[in-house]
Amino acid sequence: MTKTKLHLLVRADRIEVRFEHASYQLTRVIVELPALPWFSGVRIRGDDWKPFGAREIEVGDWVFDTRFFVEGPERLVVRMLDAEMRRLLLEAGSKGDLEIREGTLQVVALDHRLPEVLPILLELAQRFMRQSTNAAPGLAANARRDPEPGVRLRNLIHLARDFRDEQLTHETLRAACRDPSPQVRLQAGTALGAEGRDVLRELAEDAEGTIEDAISSLAVAALGAELPLERVQAILRRSLRDRRIQTARVCLERLGRSGDTTAVPTLAKILALEKDELAIAAAVALGITGDEAAEPPLIQALDRDDNGLGVAAANALAHIGSAASVLPLKEAARSGDQALRQAARQAVAEIQSRFHPGASPGQLSLAQAEAGQLSLATDPAGQLSLPPQEPEKGPGG
Repeated sequence: MTKTKLHLLVRADRIEVRFEHASYQLTRVIVELPALPWFSGVRIRGDDWKPFGAREIEVGDWVFDTRFFVEGPERLVVRMLDAEMRRLLLEAGSKGDLEIREGTLQVVALDHRLPEVLPILLELAQRFMRQSTNAAPGLAANARRDPEPGVRLRNLIHLARDFRDEQLTHETLRAACRDPSPQVRLQAGTALGAEGRDVLRELAEDAEGTIEDAISSLAVAALGAELPLERVQAILRRSLRDRRIQTARVCLERLGRSGDTTAVPTLAKILALEKDELAIAAAVALGITGDEAAEPPLIQALDRDDNGLGVAAANALAHIGSAASVLPLKEAARSGDQALRQAARQAVAEIQSRFHPGASPGQLSLAQAEAGQLSLATDPAGQLSLPPQEPEKGPGG
């Protein structure tokens, strides 16, 4: 004899609730909302249901984001899933398998938990129905009040991007400049432009040493040329002392682009003393300076057996190198490192093109008559050579 599956339908306040038998001691509770076009594209379910390669929306709450897989219009989802909504969803998910899709809320739960599940689903349904179509106030409220800094940040990003000219946005950004989260302050200071420069300087200089390396480096980059060179030097010294590598790298680039000749000695010293990525960053910055004083330290760096430093030095010399760089680059081109060989050959070719446009590769020589100048080699093999010196004439000859 086949058992009959029981169904129960209840309607109240434009909400339809159905109870369906799922399996032994399990019931599916389905809460169907009235037609909400914006809501039909939202889908929330357990993270273990995440399809391979699917694009997931994270709202910035680690607990919620690891528990649920969320799809839908990102700005809508970020605004809608405020602290209370996330709490209710987490509570519902703790009592059964929760899924929201196509305008319905569903939970498959043990029969004895139905009295606990139903009130939560009805509260969620009411909250979904009360959502406003005006996104800015909700984003602003979340950016100011949500207990999770990641949620505040994401709401602030959407508010600043999509409603940048509204007064509410400017007020919220100003308030966010005092947010406990450095990342939120960074976003607010960047979005405010000139008005947010003081906040960015505080993050960049990090007088108390409490700001994450990534945050201070982004603040330095956002300030760009507006950060005085002496402050960049001070931040760089502190970053090297505390091994804040990301901030140090941004400072090195800033020095390279400053156009100030006093930057070259600092960069050369760091190139000589540091290793790996900081030495490489210093080499790149020396190449950016365009200063002839940057050439000797870069030539010396060609012989160093650091990861990628020789390549960085060769690439920098390609931009600023003179005749003095050609022989060291030729030597480097004979090394066992394929990347360095290629970079050195390319650097020689670029130096050649600057001094003798149209010359064929390898056709450079050092002219004896004009020390330090480049000339074309007469050797048909196209080798780098020194033209033979003319014999000295005797007295009266």
